Amino acid sequence: RLERFKIKPVSVVADDSWAEELALAAGKEEIAPLWLRKQDSSGDARAKNEKLLKWLEENGVWVSEESGWNQAPHPLALATSTFDELEGEDSGRGLVARRAITQDQELIRLPSSLCLTKAKAQEAGLLESEDENEYIAIAKLLVTEKEKGENSFWSAYIDVLPSLEEISPTFAWENLDALQGSPCASATRSMINKLNMEREQFAPHISKQDWEWAFSILFSRAIRLTSASTEFLALVPYVDFINHSPFSSSYVGLEDSKALFFWDPQDEPPQVVLYSDRSYKKFDQVFISYGPKSNADLLLLYGFALDRNPFNSVSVVFGANQQDPLYNEKKNFAESNGRQIANEAFPLYADRFPDEMLQYLRMLCMNKAELVKAGTTQLADVDFSTIISIENEITVLETLKAACESALLNYPSKDKKDQPPPAFLTRNLRMATRLVVTEKRIL
Repeated sequence: RLERFKIKPVSVVADDSWAEELALAAGKEEIAPLWLRKQDSSGDARAKNEKLLKWLEENGVWVSEESGWNQAPHPLALATSTFDELEGEDSGRGLVARRAITQDQELIRLPSSLCLTKAKAQEAGLLESEDENEYIAIAKLLVTEKEKGENSFWSAYIDVLPSLEEISPTFAWENLDALQGSPCASATRSMINKLNMEREQFAPHISKQDWEWAFSILFSRAIRLTSASTEFLALVPYVDFINHSPFSSSYVGLEDSKALFFWDPQDEPPQVVLYSDRSYKKFDQVFISYGPKSNADLLLLYGFALDRNPFNSVSVVFGANQQDPLYNEKKNFAESNGRQIANEAFPLYADRFPDEMLQYLRMLCMNKAELVKAGTTQLADVDFSTIISIENEITVLETLKAACESALLNYPSKDKKDQPPPAFLTRNLRMATRLVVTEKRIL
């Protein structure tokens, strides 16, 4: 049964409790979505959200529900918990519309000086050299600031960041058996080796768990900010709580500050600005896209996979037969174009074949007779962007079919009736199952 509630104006509201406290518009009562009203907003999570908003206000960020001098009321609220209705999954903290939002509306603006960046790590004396990787530099800064506790400038922000277990990227899993057959398994092992190697080389004093936590935060939240004058990777407090939708085109921009009058500050830092991609109704969750990523990438870096992902793909591997009379010519041609001849992977999508893959396969399947028929002896003279011949194109499709069948053999062949319902699986197993099922569907 839906419960109706009265609402009253407040200045700063931190989480889903804002739904109970919004101003009563035109004398009408408001009904929040069920998933918003289910949340327990009285606990520690709400207090942490309030602390973050207070910190933002103290540092010049307008997050008030009320209007100010040349400032519209802040249109967003930070929910302690959100729910992805398309996927049927809890999606942690998120940003929700306090009121109706229009397309391309500015949602929030904050100075880039509040961001965690490589420059901040350098100021803190954490870099061994100026050439140090941005991810490594910010990871060091994040762990160092976390260890400071309440003495850290970013303590209010760090307190609301999710734990490694809450994000649960595959490189933090104890067991990868559920990923059997998926290219995500080998990618995860490569990531684990890379993280271990870089920790030993650049930060041996940081524990393995803290290092993995820092990189789980970076992989899932860091934003590359670009303006006319600069570009850098950053953790952007508050803005990075916006959740992912592959159907969103909201964007974060970096704008150089401009002094309008001579008395305005002349050396203000660039401003990070979040714009809406479309109109949102009150109570709607606001989304951004993390990019056109496959489920394997999302699970490896962000800890989730989507059943409805238009960018989902699975890598398929091809290679030439060394007995091919044109093997050496094909090898030289492939390498001159930045490709391998023995083991080259391409993404395969549910609704399309990448042009590069088709061109590679046409070259791979070409024989001497077809080369002569093309009137040349050099592969470089052949236009592989078009069909070479009907026979060649059939061989291309047969090769693709064989590669898909071979890839499918790597996955476990479990019958659906042997699998428990998703509701009875742990979150990691549920995500791994979703990844495997969607990849097998493509193949």
